Amino acid sequence: VPIVLVGNKCDLEGDRKVPREKGVNLSHRWGGTPFYETSARTRINVDEVFYDLVRMINRQYPTKNDKSKNK
Repeated sequence: VPIVLVGNKCDLEGDRKVPREKGVNLSHRWGGTPFYETSARTRINVDEVFYDLVRMINRQYPTKNDKSKNK
């Protein structure tokens, strides 16, 4: 199952509850799971998280059209 690890509210650096390093370390412990820090308010990395998930899904579950392109 494709997953990413997301830390939200990165625009509120002064109110941070979890250090960035802790998120990075957890992503490494989870086998290199992509880690993003996002902000819904400023739209930082929001689209990138979803694009990355879609790319992972497409690689893991290629469609019939994708399979025929590789022939």
